[in-house]
Amino acid sequence: MSARDEALARIAELAEQHGLTPDEVRDALARRGAAPPAPRPPRTAVLPRVAAWLGGSLVLAGVCVLIGMLWGDLGFAERVLITLGTGLVALVLAYMASLEPRRERLVTPLYLIAALTQPIGMALILDRFSTGRDEALGALAVAGVMAAQGALFSARVRRSSVVFVTLAFGAVALSAALALVDVDEEFNATVVGVALFLVTWGLTRTPYEPITPFWFGTSASIVLLAWFAMTRKGLGEFGGVVLIAVCIWLSTVLRSRTLLAVGTLALVIYVGDLSGRYFVDSIGWPIVLIGLGALLMGAGTAAVRLHRRYIKPAA
Repeated sequence: MSARDEALARIAELAEQHGLTPDEVRDALARRGAAPPAPRPPRTAVLPRVAAWLGGSLVLAGVCVLIGMLWGDLGFAERVLITLGTGLVALVLAYMASLEPRRERLVTPLYLIAALTQPIGMALILDRFSTGRDEALGALAVAGVMAAQGALFSARVRRSSVVFVTLAFGAVALSAALALVDVDEEFNATVVGVALFLVTWGLTRTPYEPITPFWFGTSASIVLLAWFAMTRKGLGEFGGVVLIAVCIWLSTVLRSRTLLAVGTLALVIYVGDLSGRYFVDSIGWPIVLIGLGALLMGAGTAAVRLHRRYIKPAA
């Protein structure tokens, strides 16, 4: 309920308590005169935001070009300093910028620089001093540290961009942890996709809601692709229809166009793949699909009409 609706409800409650009629309330408002509209908060200037993003992009591009030009001539300590050191400095600057409202627009570009450069330095250190060559363990160490850092940083700055990056590192860390215990790739992807989906679902009613469409689409795609890879040419592949139906149903529950698009595209790909493998020479199969599709569209239209005519007015 908006503030305006709450105010109207409060006025109605007061009028009922004191026995006031609508005409008396209208006359009182007329005598009082129209109240001046509340001043709108000033909009944040677009130019400073654009300048901050462009500046951060140029700084990141400059750092990448510098690293690329000098990489072959740098020793181990210098490589770590120019990657991990730059990332740590950018992280500190991002935190300092978050403390001053005038410089808050610099937080996201600086944090992205930190998130892109620190993992390189960590990987260099692990490659130099680790005794084993387990890539999953190294990925878990790097992604785990970055995910923990992002969680702590987001608790202070509360930015969608920080939560976005933290989710990415968290997904990599979870996948690496599952790989360490020899979980199959498809099941690994399924667990990661479901975990991402549940976390994204939890973010729908928070200030971080703007990042949920991307992660809804990503997590649903991961789960569907993993399921198809696990069950293709097996009895379980027909369960893909149920999974797609669940995806489309969740898109209505969560009001997510991204989930609807992913589910629809998955259904088209699934039916096309199934037709190519089992019904390539059967003329009856496409006719059945056309009839089933027309039936579903008709049922959907009828449901909408019933809702508008009988359900919506009674709500």
